[in-house]
Amino acid sequence: MMIGVGTGNRRGLMQMVVASILTVVVVGCGFQLRGQLVLPERLQTLRIEASDRTTPFMQALVGQLRANGVAVVDANASDASVLHIERERLRRQALTISQDAQVREYVLHLDVDYSLEGPSGEVVVDSQSLRLSREYQFDAQAILGGRREEEFLGEDLSRAMAAQLMRQLSAKAQGAP
Repeated sequence: MMIGVGTGNRRGLMQMVVASILTVVVVGCGFQLRGQLVLPERLQTLRIEASDRTTPFMQALVGQLRANGVAVVDANASDASVLHIERERLRRQALTISQDAQVREYVLHLDVDYSLEGPSGEVVVDSQSLRLSREYQFDAQAILGGRREEEFLGEDLSRAMAAQLMRQLSAKAQGAP
């Protein structure tokens, strides 16, 4: 007795073949899911110098550093690399204005300038600038909700900026001598 391959079995086999090919292509191109970063030894102990350490961005950055195994130390530690947050600025800009001169959309910009020194004071990363933006609609009838949405977007921008800075630090510090 001969068992034939039905249409359903062929379709399943074809899907497995396509999935296998896609997996090989994705892995072959170096794709990796974002997870914990591998930071170089010189970043395992880090001191942060910033004008205000209480902002949502700074809190997100310290949280991400600690989650990646970095010891964030105070100003007295001499054997630590130093991350200088030279500027952090969150600003709102009108994006769309209606015919009756009411703002309908805003864009939030978060700008961060930073540099990194090694434990002995050598420049590891020269001054760099990062910018992230988010757009949102504003309803003048629901002004309290609009303000809260802006706060949520600012916090989201802060977390995204901290993640972006972590990725840049990892890449640039590993490439530095």
